[in-house]
Amino acid sequence: MTDSGSTTRVKRRVKPDAEIILLCNPRAGGRWKELGKIFDSEEAKFARRIVTDSVEDIAPALAGLGRDAKLLCIYGGDGTIQRILDRLAATVKGELHLALIGGGTMNVTARWCGMNGTPAENFSRVVREYRSGELLLKEVPLIEVRQDGKLRRGFTFGMGPAVRILNAYENGRKGKVAAAGLALGAISSVWTGYPRDIGALTAPMQATVSLDGEPLPYNEFSILFSNVTGRLNPGVAPFVDQRTREDFYCAAYSVPTRELALLLPMIIRGWLPIDRGSLLKPLSMFRQVAQSQRASDITLPADPRYINRTASLLEIDSDETLYTIDGELMPSTGAPIQVGLGPHIKLAVGSNVRSGHRLARPIRHVADEPPA
Repeated sequence: MTDSGSTTRVKRRVKPDAEIILLCNPRAGGRWKELGKIFDSEEAKFARRIVTDSVEDIAPALAGLGRDAKLLCIYGGDGTIQRILDRLAATVKGELHLALIGGGTMNVTARWCGMNGTPAENFSRVVREYRSGELLLKEVPLIEVRQDGKLRRGFTFGMGPAVRILNAYENGRKGKVAAAGLALGAISSVWTGYPRDIGALTAPMQATVSLDGEPLPYNEFSILFSNVTGRLNPGVAPFVDQRTREDFYCAAYSVPTRELALLLPMIIRGWLPIDRGSLLKPLSMFRQVAQSQRASDITLPADPRYINRTASLLEIDSDETLYTIDGELMPSTGAPIQVGLGPHIKLAVGSNVRSGHRLARPIRHVADEPPA
């Protein structure tokens, strides 16, 4: 048992075929060797294995987990995770804890959870901490995307030029060289108009967008994202407000892509672009300098075309044919899209991520907060 000031390690009786599940997508990142290390580990003997590279096989596998399943370790990238979240039954979400151990190409969500080792190292640590009652959990909401009666879940939603470029990459040659070529082509098209086929990909998205029922005063956007973790990709953390339990991050920018290309290095680091109109008002600037006690007190207004705040409902009406959830490309029918908050799930996290939950204690529902 535990008192208010200490924690006693609780040894769990593990049912090898039920309590701990290892779900593997062996095609994730092409890392067969890393998957072999997991299978050969000492901790693997405590887990029941489900190996599949087919989306159609995931739902039956999850449906057969049973109520004894308590910890689902997922070997795979963000796309694999998104498919699993879509297919987890509502009755399972509240009882099952997820450990995202990596294994894909980007592993954005896994790294946000503090899974910074190799997948084999992450798996071994998670199983050891679970068995000793020391596994830390973080309660995180999911984003729900609804269109034409269909519902999808994940951590990040995006639409617009970035999604079109991602689709071009997915349907073309793969690899670092191909990705670099596409990126250079996109930059060239923004500034010169060539290549013309790539130029169509970088054009701003035409859309009517509302946040919490309030229409935005623009109809074309070069950026449109919502997210619950604060991170879109490694090193890309553009959101500035503090998210609460009942909302998600949202960023929308209504500028030409040429202007976005200049400001992107600052935006991905969470710097708000300056309202250039304020620089044309020297008298106002002089008054602010004269009245300020410190240089840090001097602030410039942010560009009003850049909306970067939290919200609980994002509504989009656009002819765009694609959107993305956690990097997975989804076809859009052209019908209005609603993005809101779905159920909360409990994710295993590393010790470097703040969390008040331990499996050795009753799990209380408290507001989550971004990791340090």
